[in-house]
Amino acid sequence: MTQEGLKLASEFDPASDEAWRALVEKTLKGRDFDRAMISKSYDDINIHALYTRDTMVQGSRPESRRGDWQILAAHSNPDAGKTNQAILDDLERGASALSLKIASGTTPGIAPAELGNALEGVYLNMVGFSLVPGEEYSTVSKAFLGILKKRAYKAEEVKGCLGIDPIGTLAQTGRLLQPMDEALATGVEVAKGYAEYQHVAAFMADGTPYHMAGATEAQEIGLMLSTAVSYLRSMETAGLELSDAAKNIHFTVAADADVYMTVAKIRAARLLWQQVLEACGVKDTKMSITAAGSARMMTVRDPWVNMLRGTTACFAAAVGGADTICIMPHDALIGMSSGFARRIARNIQIVLQEESNLSKVADPAAGAYAFETITSDLSAKAWTYFQSLEANGGVTPLLASGDLKEELNTAWEKRRINLSKRKDAVTGVSEFPHIHEDAIEEVEAFAEVMADLKPARCEADPLPNHRLAEDFEALRDRSDMMLQANGKRPQVFVANLGTPADYTARSTFAKNFFEAGGIEAVQSENIATAEAAKTAFEKSGAEFAILCSSDGQYEVMGEAVAAALKNAKHVYLAGKPVNGDALKAAGVESFIFMGCNVLETLQNAYDMMGENS
Repeated sequence: MTQEGLKLASEFDPASDEAWRALVEKTLKGRDFDRAMISKSYDDINIHALYTRDTMVQGSRPESRRGDWQILAAHSNPDAGKTNQAILDDLERGASALSLKIASGTTPGIAPAELGNALEGVYLNMVGFSLVPGEEYSTVSKAFLGILKKRAYKAEEVKGCLGIDPIGTLAQTGRLLQPMDEALATGVEVAKGYAEYQHVAAFMADGTPYHMAGATEAQEIGLMLSTAVSYLRSMETAGLELSDAAKNIHFTVAADADVYMTVAKIRAARLLWQQVLEACGVKDTKMSITAAGSARMMTVRDPWVNMLRGTTACFAAAVGGADTICIMPHDALIGMSSGFARRIARNIQIVLQEESNLSKVADPAAGAYAFETITSDLSAKAWTYFQSLEANGGVTPLLASGDLKEELNTAWEKRRINLSKRKDAVTGVSEFPHIHEDAIEEVEAFAEVMADLKPARCEADPLPNHRLAEDFEALRDRSDMMLQANGKRPQVFVANLGTPADYTARSTFAKNFFEAGGIEAVQSENIATAEAAKTAFEKSGAEFAILCSSDGQYEVMGEAVAAALKNAKHVYLAGKPVNGDALKAAGVESFIFMGCNVLETLQNAYDMMGENS
């Protein structure tokens, strides 16, 4: 076939944005186009259904990672021997960097004195490292420097971050061992002590504490940048050249299952840090950034779905251009992760890097109409927020006053409303729950936290740690307690009226609805009469009842069935039928439908069950 014969596109007129919109409006049949086809991020950024060359907003492009990203495996087991074994196992099987959490205050991890044992046999001149020292950063940094000196590595071969983050530590734990000014000065002295290690960053500007508190993408970027600027100022005040100071800051952002926003967040962070450095007169200093799998998106219930969330987050982080990526094992919220779970977390990255070849293209999002536009819009929002933070003295005074906690709580409540209505779905929890799931075995229990606290000299109200699934999982916990106490879970009788064609859609909806909160759905056979509904309900032993069928069947037999189920603690109906008033008069007390507040409905059900729930 000739080359000309392959040019099929030339035979068609180019499709315009106007022509596409006209077809969509025809399909919408009078519904508002903007409401149906444009969603909004939590920063009020419009997310369009279609982006074209003509509608794309093209801003500056960040200098992205080139080549493979580092595959980082995180470790926090207080047992130095087990941690060492797990680290060596990860490195032998594909990880190229490690993160080590140090015991600090009431936060479990490796004791500073056990650092050498945990790193026995680990060639720190061949792998990247990231320490998470919390308030013990001075002690840990000195101990780690001793290890490097003892092993006599060449300074230029050692690459990593010491994780000094007093602002992030204060945000997360509410305490520091020194006043903030002294803590920053101590961090600077540590940086000076590592001066010969040109590829070791002393400070970490971590956005994840704010992400966990409910921050939007723009807020997370702005708070991370403001933190970094505080560290930059401290180093400059102590006499470091700004170019050297900039290289002493590493960044961490949260990567979650929202591909568009995660890609845009990483690219926007690079753009804005470059903008900060240019304002400081610093050139040719590349941002070093780690994308950490979001704990906010992870679930305790049906944790197998966390594998999918981790894969999506890793994909987004890779496309966004993160230098290092860390994916949480799917059982990370249940206990000390098993070897199997760590292997899956590693292999997610290995497959995306080596088989999907995501690292072969520099900035794969470049030129993509949607990614470019969202990046540009998010950059503008984050820059405005960052400027407002700096105008109010930066992050620290906002933490001390509690204003930041209140602000992030406002953002979280907005998200929480959408979660409660399942507008934001959590697969395996609020959608498609499996209340009879088997517990994951071979997971070691979390170590007990020893409250051996040193006196704190800087304290603030810590930011909360939220998870998207937390409210629904709290109801599932109540269901488990009732199962243990009574031998059965709370139950709702599903009265399926008519034939499967009539009730299947709404019956399935009702099952997912109630089981999202741990209320077991007891399905009936085809119900043709009110008397049959009453008999089946009494036989089921359920506390609640719900009618499920088509609007036509509700008109024919809905009122009679509702009246027959008057002995139920509460009678629900799936849908919004035209004879709703008549059904309410007959005994239907609540209607459930797409967009109603699922969480509130389920919480009310537990309240109706009283103290035993």
